[in-house]
Order: sequence, then C-alpha cells, then structure tokens
Amino acid sequence: VNGVNISSVTHCQAVSFLRHPGPVLHLMVLQEKGFSNKTAQQDCTSTAREVIHVTLVKRDRSEPLGIKLIRKTDEAGIFILDLLEGGLAAKNGKLSRNDRVLSINGQDLRQGTPEAAAQIIQTTESRVNFVILRQSGVQLGEPGEDGSTSNSSSSSSNGGSPVHHRRRPDQNHYRRKSNYQKKTVAIKKEPKESLGITIGGGRDNKNKLPIYVTSVQPIGCLFRDGRIKRGDVLLSINGIDLTHLNYYEAVSALKSNAASHSVTLKALEILSLNSPEPPLDIREQGFSWSPLWITWLGLPSYLHFCQDIVLSKGNLESWGFSIVGGFEESKGNQPFFIKTIVPGTPAFRDRKLKCGDEIVAVNGVPAIGMSNSELIPMLKEQRNKVTLTVVSWPGSLV
Repeated sequence: VNGVNISSVTHCQAVSFLRHPGPVLHLMVLQEKGFSNKTAQQDCTSTAREVIHVTLVKRDRSEPLGIKLIRKTDEAGIFILDLLEGGLAAKNGKLSRNDRVLSINGQDLRQGTPEAAAQIIQTTESRVNFVILRQSGVQLGEPGEDGSTSNSSSSSSNGGSPVHHRRRPDQNHYRRKSNYQKKTVAIKKEPKESLGITIGGGRDNKNKLPIYVTSVQPIGCLFRDGRIKRGDVLLSINGIDLTHLNYYEAVSALKSNAASHSVTLKALEILSLNSPEPPLDIREQGFSWSPLWITWLGLPSYLHFCQDIVLSKGNLESWGFSIVGGFEESKGNQPFFIKTIVPGTPAFRDRKLKCGDEIVAVNGVPAIGMSNSELIPMLKEQRNKVTLTVVSWPGSLV
C-alpha cells in the first residue's frame, strides 16, 4: 500500500495504511491463479465477484453441515454443488450453489480439494468459518463439471442430512448395464492339439477374480477358431464350472479337457466401455497382462466376490473415507465407490478398504437404490462400528 509492504502485518496495521490520507492510493496486488484476462474482462462487464464470510456452528463435532463440494475441470479450487435440504448450511441460508470456497478456518483452499475441505470440517469442534467467492448472475452448470460425474462431490465434506426417499426396487444388489455378452464356442480338435491360451485370475487371488484369458497364442485350436480373445472371462469348459475355481484348479480343468476330440467353452466377452485398452505395441507379457479396472465393472453381479470389512472408531473420529455414486433422477442407479481414504483415520489404519472398492451394503442393508444423501447419514449414524460389504477389483496396470 503506497509502497509499504503489508504482506506480514496485522489486520489493524493494514487498515491504518489503507486509511492514510491522500488523493491517490497505490496498491500492489497478488492476483489469484486461474483468472485469465478474458475472464477478468467478462467480470467487469457482466458479472460481479464478492468475498463473503460465513460461519456455521455445529452442535457437536460429528454434526454434518449438509454441503456437497466438487471440483471443476476448467477452474482450480472447490465449489459448492448443493446444499442438502434440512442440513445446517441450508438452514443458515448464507451459502449458495456455485460459491467458491477460498478458505475454511483460515486454511487456504484456493488450490485445494473437496477431501482437504472435508478433513478440516470434520476435525472442527464447533465454529466452521468459510471465506467464499461469489459470482453473481451465474448459475451452476449441469452436474459433472469435475470430469467424473457430479457424484465426485466429496461426501466426506460432512454432507448428508437425514433426508429419506422411497427405496427404489432393484433385482440384484446392483444392476449393471449390459456391458458383456455370453458366447459358446464349440470346436473339433486333435487329441494332442493344445488350446493355446494362458489364463489369469482365480478365487485364490487377492481380489477373488474370475478366470480370464491373458493371451491367445498363435498355436492351438482357439487361435485358429478366432472367437476366444484376450480379456474374455471363462465360465465353463465341457460343462465344468470354472467360476468358483482357484487358478491351479482352472489350469488343471482346461488341460484335462483339452485332451478330448471336442471342446465346448462358455465365456463372457466384455464390451467396450469407451475406455480403450493399453496400446498394443506394448509387448505381450502373458501372465502379467490384466484387464483395466473399468473392465471388471462390466461383469454381472454373480461373478463378484463380496467381502465384509468391519471398521471401528472413537466417538470423535470420522470413518475416514469419501464415496461417490448412488441414485440420481437423471441417471438412475449407480454403484457407490470409495473415492478417497484419509491418512490417520480408521479406514486408513484398517488397510482392507481401498479406493475404487464398491460398497454393496452397510450393516447388511443393501445400498442399491439409495441416493448419496441417504447413504451418508446411514454411515454417520454408526457411532463406533460399521460393517461394509464391498467388492474389490484390482487396479489398472499402467
């Protein structure tokens, strides 16, 4: 201010410098990253930005604020996607959709994430002080601006007031869009002719995978036939069920049946999910090849292996994970996934839960048909112990 450095002075000192008498005030400012000249010009002509301070007071540490936060693809920082009906923030009435969160309790979040904001909120005893930037006259676009659908709003942001909706019926614990097709391959072969495939997976695998084809070698009857491809899930050979076998049992079943004059294979071909496989110029490495994570999501639920994970925590702790997914009017039922796990929390210390795990049920209650704002309160109501039924798939090789 007028040549005086005020970057480390007190608030009162800064105010006194700004009140210095004189006809001209010279300011040197640090402009926030992300505002282009084009944006600044638009702001001057069509929109106005204002910084607003909002304080929300929690009755106890675990009380949710009822705020959903997101990131956008075209602008850094955190934005308010929605205020849940009946939640603390909605009742307060001072925060709005599309507000940008600059800081919470004095911690700078201009380049922050929803998970960082959630951690600050969850560890705050009572007063949560927001500094937000509001651009008037602009409405939030369609959900999904963070590049991974609107569900990537972090539910660990203490969002989730107990708003209950009618349960939507479904036929399984989750219903998949048809991302696969069954096929039956019957071929005639010489008794000593090899099938010519390598396999991976098995129920002894850490992720309890179904048996899948890792490669089709340029020898053997299956390469000649051409219908079985890398990535196909093998269901049976000559009527023998392969879906519950471990790796070595599956290898034994394939070898013993390959000795016959005819072989009938039933398999699932996973259809493209708009996610291309790794480039084919990468050398074939047989057993090390694995389908992409998103490929497993296309499997029917009877091939999923569910496991129960029991988490325990103290009264003042959060569970330490955030979720995405759930029912949306525009998209229907979507699976719930673990989005993030916060270091130092019960979920982190237990080490069984992983990012990408799919939540099937909470304490035995199926999650299918629930919205994000229904499942979050259910998790928060569990004070010291919760049982999560999850499906865990391996990550994608990169």
